[in-house]
Amino acid sequence: MFDNAFKAVKEVLDKAGRVLIATHVVADGDAVGSSAALALIARHSGCDTRIFMRTGLPSEIPLRAMPAPVVRYCAELGDFIPDAAFFVDCGDRRRAGPEMERLILKRELPVPEDSEERRRLPLTVVNIDHHAANPMFGDINLVGEKCAATAEIVGLFAEYLGLPLAGDLGEAVYYGLVTDTGNFTFANTHAGSLALGARILAAGLDVADFSKRCDNNWSLGRMRLWGTLMRGVNLFADGAVACCTVSRRLMEEFGLGNEDLEGFASWLRRVKGVRVGLLLREDGPENCKISLRSMGDFDVRAVTAVYGGGGHVSAAGATVRLPLAQAETMVLKEIADRLRTDGA
Repeated sequence: MFDNAFKAVKEVLDKAGRVLIATHVVADGDAVGSSAALALIARHSGCDTRIFMRTGLPSEIPLRAMPAPVVRYCAELGDFIPDAAFFVDCGDRRRAGPEMERLILKRELPVPEDSEERRRLPLTVVNIDHHAANPMFGDINLVGEKCAATAEIVGLFAEYLGLPLAGDLGEAVYYGLVTDTGNFTFANTHAGSLALGARILAAGLDVADFSKRCDNNWSLGRMRLWGTLMRGVNLFADGAVACCTVSRRLMEEFGLGNEDLEGFASWLRRVKGVRVGLLLREDGPENCKISLRSMGDFDVRAVTAVYGGGGHVSAAGATVRLPLAQAETMVLKEIADRLRTDGA
């Protein structure tokens, strides 16, 4: 399916001495897993590698170590001048942050971040992603919308190169897979993703140990936060929509960060009769993050597209510049109108 693109990416790695891997802000398991897996592949090809995560590496990940240094700003790269830049799990060129968007558009890195001086880079941009609306912003685009996760594509690329999905490489690919498929339960799960997971297990992954590191690492504060949020869930549209709002005051009260909300939106679908889960997070007085989830029978991506967001049919997000209460009213109305159109 990807043979021509795989060949082109291999040629980039064969020629590159230094590789920069960038992923989207607020990196999730697929972003971290696919970045780590690609860094291991690049290292196997003899490349010096850096990983760019604008909002930093999440505090709790099951991987034993990241295979390359992680930076948040271009100034941290110092004398590291990449020959190729790989963007993984970025549904559009903005998702990795403004510095990386400039790199895509102008092939420039600021030195330092606030300097007017620019380094013109004759680099190749490779776009590896699984979002259906990806605008193909790379010189090479390895995009598979039918894949359950970007890590699935990276895993298939590793196999194309003849690399066994064992050890750290297998764990990194598996992390992206289980994150974006909800442990192989979401609507995007398909036979190929299950088969890839099975090959990783056959290569030696201790799934019980991995799952312990992946899932059993919560703080007591996070457990109590989720309990508070669950008590605040409300149903709308005759029970078809479960909604929860998260204020900055509440997050500050528990002393937790946005990463502690990872996965909560998916839990809203567990209420019987709910078709859409809506989580609204207050990021400022007039700034809210919208997270929408469905079981694939309602296109949440179409809702977030109204507000300039995107994602997948069953999982999507957007940011709106409105106070929390106004954002909740607006998005609930949009969902309810679409549910009525669907005949719900």
